[in-house]
Amino acid sequence: MLGVNEAVDNTRVFEAAGDRVVDWLVLSQLGDFLLAGVLTTEIVTARTPYRPREVVRARIHELLEQGLIEHHGPALVATDELRPLIEATRDARADAAATKWRGHEEDVDQASRTAQKLAALASDDHVVAAAHRALPAPDDPYLRLHTRLVTLRYVRQHDHVAAWQSPGLTASEIIVMTALWNGDDVAPDEGLAQLVARELATDDPPALTDAGRSMRAGIEADTNERTQAIFDALGENETAEFLAALRRLPA
Repeated sequence: MLGVNEAVDNTRVFEAAGDRVVDWLVLSQLGDFLLAGVLTTEIVTARTPYRPREVVRARIHELLEQGLIEHHGPALVATDELRPLIEATRDARADAAATKWRGHEEDVDQASRTAQKLAALASDDHVVAAAHRALPAPDDPYLRLHTRLVTLRYVRQHDHVAAWQSPGLTASEIIVMTALWNGDDVAPDEGLAQLVARELATDDPPALTDAGRSMRAGIEADTNERTQAIFDALGENETAEFLAALRRLPA
């Protein structure tokens, strides 16, 4: 899925946008929900757990003021001005998936069917995944597989958030903790200061302590264990076949 995303050519999106500036959050992360007219505050919040809520709320308000989205009851829907941009983004994604996976139709179809089954096994508590799996399946087989893999990624996102919230971490703390765990450089900020205060990191130089590394490894293990539940429900053989089909697809 990530390989397809990295291969997307957004030339048509830029052409359709013209002089308008539209946040990629709207086009790539919330676009499918806006096209279907099912985007709620709950979905926005769950889909963007690492963005400050006030920033997301301000962006949604700005889009309403610009006439790019509007309320349909409790949900938000893209207006006729925004729809072509979201559709151009979706079409570019479909082209990238077709370029990657054309010639592997049997694996694409098999993986799509299994991904659909896996998505159905996720609990309704997986708010974003539950809403996403209910969206109409694309007719294009390559985009359909990509869409179903996105649903599964929403399952894991939910499980990962639950895993780092379990020890009481904040979004700013887990962002810094993950960066340090991956060996990336981080700038002094609130998240680092909070980790230092909890003796999970040092600030000179920025690094995780033994307790911080242990906690981050535990979060990853907890994430995997939570997500594994739907694969266990599917069955070992079908899961193995699903993984093998995905591995045969160029990424």
